[in-house]
Amino acid sequence: MAAVVPTWNEAAAIGGVVRGLRASGACCVLVVDAGSTDGTCAAAHAAGATVVTEPRRGYGRACLTGAAVAAGHDLVAFLDGDGSCDPCELAALECAALRTGADLVLGRRTRVEPGAMPWHAALGNRMVAAALRARSGREVHDLPPLKLVRADALAALRPRDVGYGWTVELVGRALAHPAMRVVEVPVGFAARAGGESKVSGRLGPSARAARAMLAQAHAATRRRGLAVLIAKAPRDGHAKTRLAADMGRAAATGFWTACLRDAGARLRRAAADAGLDVAAMTPSAEDAAEVRRLTGLPALAQRRPGLGQALLEVSELPAPFTIAVSADTPTLPEGTLRAAVAALARRGAVLGPGMDGGYYLVGLRRDYPEGRRRRAFLEAPMGTSDVLAHTRAALGEPALLTPWPDVDTASELRALAEDLAADPDAAPAVAAWLRERGGPPPQIGQSGETRYNPDLG
Repeated sequence: MAAVVPTWNEAAAIGGVVRGLRASGACCVLVVDAGSTDGTCAAAHAAGATVVTEPRRGYGRACLTGAAVAAGHDLVAFLDGDGSCDPCELAALECAALRTGADLVLGRRTRVEPGAMPWHAALGNRMVAAALRARSGREVHDLPPLKLVRADALAALRPRDVGYGWTVELVGRALAHPAMRVVEVPVGFAARAGGESKVSGRLGPSARAARAMLAQAHAATRRRGLAVLIAKAPRDGHAKTRLAADMGRAAATGFWTACLRDAGARLRRAAADAGLDVAAMTPSAEDAAEVRRLTGLPALAQRRPGLGQALLEVSELPAPFTIAVSADTPTLPEGTLRAAVAALARRGAVLGPGMDGGYYLVGLRRDYPEGRRRRAFLEAPMGTSDVLAHTRAALGEPALLTPWPDVDTASELRALAEDLAADPDAAPAVAAWLRERGGPPPQIGQSGETRYNPDLG
């Protein structure tokens, strides 16, 4: 766990904050300083912090800079350097994250020392929290300085505000995301140990900050389109069973592990480019944990079993539109997702045909008729080469994207290996796996025919 502490002239408190964070389990404390002139940097360094200089002013800018330096940690904490929050309470936030699986844990200030928060700052905080509750339909009561977020969730949420609206954007986007969990943990809040508040100590700046944060609360909770990876965890006999029949379970599991890494990275990049939220849909909570570890995507577990059920549940998520993508098309161009978004602007549904009578992508607008969705997914002849024709008819002739191959048999893996020999960057994890095992299977599996993809359509 890393801790990021934005500072500007906090010499009176920063040493104690750093030592408290280290005692609470932060393996590294990153003090991001905006040009302090009072000895803050020296005091932070003496207490064991790594000092990161960020000459560009802004609370959000400091948080973003610190988060970039903290890359590689699973959890990232944020805490002001003025001593108003007890750094030792970070341990309670970490326990809550591990116990509940939350993506974002907020230190809700329930024990406020008299005089620690001016009335106008407290009022603004309550107003912004109320706006977030009203917009998202989820509970939140504080926009606190002490918070803990999973690194992959932070990357998926992509907060960009460089000022004091950064926390509002982070919380609002997490509340609006269908796969993110936000919890609050009671903490204390004391008067500053020294220095001067840049916002909350004065009425004028506090009022201006409140207006900006209310605007940010509205923008952050706007529902976005959602790209969802359909995936199973790479366990023996659980995923890629047809490929396992051709080349053995261990090899199939190794391929699927590499495939998930590539699929997750590709979908995250493509979604960021298209302005979409991202998630994964998996068969179970056990699958969700492993798929998240490999893909970096917040993962959901479907309520009932079955591929058709998974696709139906994706289409029901609270988003303007959803796009479900197969994980076994590791070289699918990132521009395909943008093409699907453009198609949904014109039509209510879009399909990406496979080469075997299935499909690798299905996108639906939220208002698409429920009856059509249920016929398309729950009545589809899954496991046959007729599923694409059935789904097209059930959805009412949706827009079609460029066909793309999946990988379900040894012969299809050999074809993929030939493509990656020419362009290994198209799927670097799979290319590395192929190099480690000395290439694809030497013989085409079974009859060598192109078969239906059991993982999506």
